[in-house]
Amino acid sequence: MDLADGLINAVVIAMPFGVGLLLVKAAHLLVSRRWFFSRTAGGPWRGVELVALSLGAGLPAYVAGLSVGWDSGGTGTACYRAVGASLGDKGPRGELTVVEGFLPLSTRCHWGDGTQAELVAGWVNVVLFAALVGIAIGVAVAARSAVTRQAPRDGRCSGSAYGAHGGPGCGR
Repeated sequence: MDLADGLINAVVIAMPFGVGLLLVKAAHLLVSRRWFFSRTAGGPWRGVELVALSLGAGLPAYVAGLSVGWDSGGTGTACYRAVGASLGDKGPRGELTVVEGFLPLSTRCHWGDGTQAELVAGWVNVVLFAALVGIAIGVAVAARSAVTRQAPRDGRCSGSAYGAHGGPGCGR
């Protein structure tokens, strides 16, 4: 098994979890009218939740892009369908070459006569990159809130990470 097959298997196995998470999140939003599960204004859980939701949206989109050609008997048949020709019809001439890319997700068909067709829908990469941005923002939010310490609410700053004479938010 090569890297591509391992990646495809991992994404296909994880996809139901992503769809389930999105359904749970949609139900939560409808019932509670809150965007986040956590009730607090900050904390690392908002970042973790954003990462999980981004994965939940990105995995189904990635599987949709990877599964091009699975339903039609292979990528070659899907290439001919994309240009509106069947295998026996008059269509593009020359040798068919299929070039696949995993980021951005692409399955491009090239024929010897210069005809080209892209099999992966355009929305797939938009959702995929939006999910990657969401993951990066979620990791940054979680890391920032895990590192940043808030001053005590009663105004005392002794025992904080900044010592007895203050720091940010210690009234100095």
